[in-house]
Amino acid sequence: MPQLTINDDLVECRVGLTVLEAATRQGIVIPTLCHHADLSPVGSCRMCLVEVDSIDGQVAACTLQAEDGMRVRTESDAFAKSRRMVLQLLLRRYRRPDKLAAGENELERWARHYDVPILSSSNDELLGATRYPIDSDDNPFIRVDLNQCILCTRCVRACEEIQGRFVLGVGDRGEHSHIVAGAGTSMLDARCESCGACAAYCPTGALSDRMRVGQPEPDRSVVTTCSYCGVGCQFRLEVKQDQIVSVASHPEAAVNGMSLCVKGRYGWDYVHHRDRLLVPRVRSHVLDGRLRSAGEERSGWVDVDWDTALEVVARNLIRIKQEHSANAIGVLSSAKCTNEENYLIQKLARQVFGTHNVDHCARLCHSSTVAGLSMAVGSGAMSNSMRDIAEQSQALFVIGSNTTEQHPVFGAMLRQAVLRRNVPLVVADPRRIDLTEFATLHLRHRPGTDVALINGIMHVTLINKWHDVTFIDKRCEGFAELCASLEIYSPEYVAKITGVSALQIREAAEILATNRPMATIWAMGITQHTTGVMNVLALANLQMLLGNLGIPGGGVNPLRGQNNVQGACDMGALPNVFPGYQSVTDAAALQKFSEAWRCSNDAGVDLREISAGLTVTEMIEAAGQRGLRGLYILGEDPAMTEPDSNHARECLTNAEFVVLQEIFPSETARYCDVLLPGTSFAEKDGTFTNTERRVQLVRQAIPPMGDARPDWKIIAQLAQEMMRLENRTSVGPDAAWQYADTGEIMGEVARLTPIYAGVSHHRLIQGEQLQWPVRDERHEGTPILHVGEFTRGKGRFHAVDYLPPQEVPDSLFPLVMTTGRVLYHWHGGELTRRSTGLMSVYPETLLEIDASDAHRLGIGDGSMVRVSSRRGVMVAKAHLSARVFPGVVFGNFHFPAASNVNNVTIAALDPIAKIPEFKVCAVRVERC
Repeated sequence: MPQLTINDDLVECRVGLTVLEAATRQGIVIPTLCHHADLSPVGSCRMCLVEVDSIDGQVAACTLQAEDGMRVRTESDAFAKSRRMVLQLLLRRYRRPDKLAAGENELERWARHYDVPILSSSNDELLGATRYPIDSDDNPFIRVDLNQCILCTRCVRACEEIQGRFVLGVGDRGEHSHIVAGAGTSMLDARCESCGACAAYCPTGALSDRMRVGQPEPDRSVVTTCSYCGVGCQFRLEVKQDQIVSVASHPEAAVNGMSLCVKGRYGWDYVHHRDRLLVPRVRSHVLDGRLRSAGEERSGWVDVDWDTALEVVARNLIRIKQEHSANAIGVLSSAKCTNEENYLIQKLARQVFGTHNVDHCARLCHSSTVAGLSMAVGSGAMSNSMRDIAEQSQALFVIGSNTTEQHPVFGAMLRQAVLRRNVPLVVADPRRIDLTEFATLHLRHRPGTDVALINGIMHVTLINKWHDVTFIDKRCEGFAELCASLEIYSPEYVAKITGVSALQIREAAEILATNRPMATIWAMGITQHTTGVMNVLALANLQMLLGNLGIPGGGVNPLRGQNNVQGACDMGALPNVFPGYQSVTDAAALQKFSEAWRCSNDAGVDLREISAGLTVTEMIEAAGQRGLRGLYILGEDPAMTEPDSNHARECLTNAEFVVLQEIFPSETARYCDVLLPGTSFAEKDGTFTNTERRVQLVRQAIPPMGDARPDWKIIAQLAQEMMRLENRTSVGPDAAWQYADTGEIMGEVARLTPIYAGVSHHRLIQGEQLQWPVRDERHEGTPILHVGEFTRGKGRFHAVDYLPPQEVPDSLFPLVMTTGRVLYHWHGGELTRRSTGLMSVYPETLLEIDASDAHRLGIGDGSMVRVSSRRGVMVAKAHLSARVFPGVVFGNFHFPAASNVNNVTIAALDPIAKIPEFKVCAVRVERC
């Protein structure tokens, strides 16, 4: 390791560091403006000039490589003089606005340090008129004032090197040089994704967060975890007088560093939206003790206190248990809520209600992943870490994942893997998603033909003997059956099914098989099919065939869609498993949870006698037929997210007694009898588990709104009320529902859940990064699964054959509808539709349709269209797009009522995972 002397201090550093980096690691501060540790050095601002004995003159420390024996000086009167001169020159361009965003920027801090005066824009008589229009871009998130720009180009490099978007550049020459978007367009027209990286890295405020302008200086900053997708980004909530004023990057965030997406950085304002539920509400007929007949309209709302609301809920659920059975009650948990809350809600269902009827939205997104991977390798989780994939993979196979829109920060990592390391990327997707611009090869297969495509790739792999014989012999079983099943899947045969040419299938196989390790990445384009489990098994087959499991840069990597869908599954919010995927039919698990929760006939509930539970879709159907009499919904919106939503809403209309615990009056609220106001992620403590199994803290930043309560407290108080009314007593730390805080709940989880045995709030507060399984309090966690051995012992190949989708186009419904999310919205849109900036960019639902189909149907860009299926109608604005090919249209489920694509989707289920086929149905499109 090189040793150098900096200001008489002996500094040792690793090979390849610059003098600036070596000094920074030693705690020696060298002024910089154009430099940022995340970005490539350019040495243009000349603030970091130093002297080196062996070099004449002053040199930029940010670009000078540290070498053994160097003697470096960073401070002297001469340096101070030169830095003052640099600042004076930079400040000739700089106009300090009269109304700054709160806080001092980096340029002003160094100007103050070196006693260089700064003039504001009101001193134009001294400075000359401002050179550029103030607030010169219509981006709703980023304020542009080039009068504050010093041309450090941090924004340009951040857009290129962090986001991979190439929106910004330098236009003109000489003194007229300035930052431009695209070829002199607006940022959005230059395809800006509004991630805010440019503003986060800007040292002067020339680019700043529009939501922050004019806000007061925060009085506290709280590090927490994002409540949107499963990437698990962390950031700082900036708070003033119990109001969030902005989100700021948290550079030490393990997953994302400074990076955030538009929703994470700017989509927080829903927390303070006027629609927030602030008090419990009960329908008047429920307060009167009257039962509503099936189909009868619900009465009006009455605001009540918490004691009344909890007693109403408890008495009605007890009545249902007594009149029908505990299995007449169903519970929908929430991937939006914390691990601790999901643990308590499944415990409420099992220990207090006495039913395994508990499920959540994982049923609608990754239940086929959990089932398929459990069959193949013994664990349904993502095997590798996102940063490991971005930095170690030698090839990438992204199939059924619009990563840059649905998991934007990870999508940016994949772009950088291609840009920085030239990693070959194969994208398989029926749409020309943005990631295809970076792909070596885009396989544009027909929706629902994934098994045939993957089998074709494996067929070519075997023919060319590219498979890993040693790995297969040592660690797998079922290989002979797999080989036999693949014989018919020649590239020519697969081409007829998929629409992908035989040449491309051969090319894809060669790229994926000869560049190892290769990571396979998927999302709901793979899982939301009647063949979802088979799709996942095929991908597991591919990775075992190539020996890409249990190693850095490889793996099977399903991307979870919601912030805590992984954690909700881990916590047992599923009908067939206790926390930690311990089967509800396993004798040892039954005994353990019975003893911990004091469950026996004497206590009112015997876990050993509870029958099998229902899934989400089955519960909604049963509630409509009144086989299920009570439905307790935590943070889910089945009126928006269920397939064939017209039928789902009819079922909810007929349901006897529905409780909704939520932060907003969602679309489901109109079908409920009791509304219990919970809190957002900013108002409570707990943990989320991200898509890579990383457990991270959620920290309370502001007090609950109105009379809302943290969801874990509501659940615990309801359990206590029901046990009081039933005269049930429970003793023991894991049975009495007496929790001082969420740390105590996680302690109970750790005692009962082997994969979380070493997880504690204390370790997380200390900054430990824990990815389960964490075997005990000394175990450091497991960044990569299946190292040396699969969770099930040997990995099992499964022979899977192509089956067509449940519904295919015909003369009445000649187009294929496929569905998904868009960048500016999330899930059912309950949060993002209450974010001003997000709605200003994407205010209504759009139907993507190929131009040739549109012209044939007499539809123009922006025309209102009617999309019909055998189940219902969706009304949307047509967007003529090359992203979809002829015969296919694309819609999203972010908007309610007639705009929801789930009005037309089909409720056909995968026979194993019971996941609906959201990704393929037949429709007809007509101009309204």
